Amino acid sequence: MKEEMSSVDIRYIVQELKEEIVGARVDKVYHEGNEVRIKLHKAGEGRKDLIIEAGKRIHLTSYIKESPQPSSFAMLLRKHLSGSFVDGIEQHDFDRIVKIRIGKFTIIAELFRRGNVILVDENNTIIGAIRYEEFKDRAIKPKLEYKYPPARENPLEVSWDRFVELIKGEDTEIVRALARKLNMGGLYAEEILLRAGIDKKKNVKKLSEDELKVIYEKMKEVFNSPKKPNIVYKEGKMIDVVPIELKWYEGYERVYFETFSQALDEYFGKLTIEKAKEERTRKLEEKKKQLMATLERQERMIKGFEEEARKNQEIGDLIYANYTIIDGILREFSKAVEKFGWNEFKKRLEEGKKQGNKIALLVKNVNPEEDSITIELEGRKIKLYLNRSINDNAELYYEKAKKAKHKLEGAKKAYEELKRKLEQIEKEIEEEEKKIQVKKIEKRKKKWFEKFRWFISSEGFLVIGGKDATTNEIVVRKYMQENDIYCHADIWGAPHVIIKDGQKASERTIFEACQFAVSMSRAWSEGLYSGDAYWVYPEQVKKQAPSGEFLPKGAFMVYGKRNWMHGIPLKLAVGVVKYEGEELVMCGPVDAVKAHTDKYIVIRPGDVKKSELVKRIQKILEKWGYKVPEEDIMAVLPPGEGEIVEVVE
Repeated sequence: MKEEMSSVDIRYIVQELKEEIVGARVDKVYHEGNEVRIKLHKAGEGRKDLIIEAGKRIHLTSYIKESPQPSSFAMLLRKHLSGSFVDGIEQHDFDRIVKIRIGKFTIIAELFRRGNVILVDENNTIIGAIRYEEFKDRAIKPKLEYKYPPARENPLEVSWDRFVELIKGEDTEIVRALARKLNMGGLYAEEILLRAGIDKKKNVKKLSEDELKVIYEKMKEVFNSPKKPNIVYKEGKMIDVVPIELKWYEGYERVYFETFSQALDEYFGKLTIEKAKEERTRKLEEKKKQLMATLERQERMIKGFEEEARKNQEIGDLIYANYTIIDGILREFSKAVEKFGWNEFKKRLEEGKKQGNKIALLVKNVNPEEDSITIELEGRKIKLYLNRSINDNAELYYEKAKKAKHKLEGAKKAYEELKRKLEQIEKEIEEEEKKIQVKKIEKRKKKWFEKFRWFISSEGFLVIGGKDATTNEIVVRKYMQENDIYCHADIWGAPHVIIKDGQKASERTIFEACQFAVSMSRAWSEGLYSGDAYWVYPEQVKKQAPSGEFLPKGAFMVYGKRNWMHGIPLKLAVGVVKYEGEELVMCGPVDAVKAHTDKYIVIRPGDVKKSELVKRIQKILEKWGYKVPEEDIMAVLPPGEGEIVEVVE
């Protein structure tokens, strides 16, 4: 089973993470053991958690550990990185090393062997690390320059001549030569040779130039394969997670994912939970194992006692069912033994068998030492003591059946007690598993408009607005159409607000959109209680600046008549509304929210920190039966501090 990412995996995940995390803001950093988790927020996309496990993996995760008291390394990372933005991420050469640039600093994730996570400054000087260590050619210690491990060959950049030189310099199987010399690991060496149709065990000295050319071409093909992330299963168990379709795994069950991060997260997330369960319940599982073994032995004993009781009871009954025959055998045989002795009796018995005597043929064994004979009746062997009566013989079997039943009762009681103990152990295991501090954040797939500021007007029109320069640009350029209405607050940096299909709306919706534009602007964070806004038609909004002027990103010019609304109060409401089959937390003008839900919270500019305001709103929503993540509430609220002025239930 795979336990760490390969250089190939890292190449693909880094390409993916460039799209996912570059431009995201660092909210908080957590550290425990070998793991560092960076909680990020990306405008228009919300929360993203990046997990780095030294020596093993790096990807976005939804499996979140409840972190203990922050470590000194976590505090160091928070001090230097919180509030900064991710500027870039790259793989160092083709090694299992990833560099993440955040502001003036860089996190270096070493994902080979024991691994490490190191923070360096703009001069590549080490500020801190998970662990400090020394090697023969470098050291990980504060104030020292960070040095990379000795470089290894990059199969993506290796020339044909260099490839031949590397491979021909070996005297081993081609699969080993590829894995060692070109830093790709065994799996991808096998895949390349499988696609090339060349025996992996063939010695490199016996390879022709044509065969080497095919291997070289297939190597380039594999490492430039289109991304198709999947988890590979064998007999229902995960055995690998890979970024591309591998011929090597043809015939195996495979589950595909939209992103490599999702595949890695599902794979390593489940491993993390399984390991956490194993660590927390190891002793209890040992007890359970012992109890189950004892329980199995007890089950076998119960079956044995049941069989013994049944068998002896049936033999006792069989003796009485054949009373005349058995009584006659006991009387006649005891007299014969008394008269002739056992040796003569046995001789006469054998002669009787030869002559076909029915009674003699019933006898299967003679035991002079026990003064007994064994006969067979109705397929049952019955031992009879010649010195006892038929009643005494039958009673012997009934007594054995009675003792077996008594033992059976005791065994059943012991079995029930073991079952009770096993159930108790299983409950304890279940309770311990509940304490495992790893939970999976189930992220709802957001609707397209949730990357912007938005609300549904009281008349049912969708209104969207930008959150920053980038989303402002997108709102106007991509989503504004000729039948919409454009609204803007009379303050610099206010969001561009669009009423979709707004030319069919009444003045009521237009007023709500203008109130939204004012409330979502800097006017809120400045503590203003009212502001002005205007609306125009889409054709009046252009990216064309007056001569000699320049329009920055997110800025547009409005030409022609503006339809003004003055003295609009900055007041919004928060509630959970049903829209397109889903329940969504919405923040918008009070009349708009009121039109779609009976319960809502009215807010206005105030002096309560936004994070605290979010928690208060979350508690009220929870009381109403809605479990809304903090980040979802944070995403819809206006910028800056505020206060709750009314709760309508």
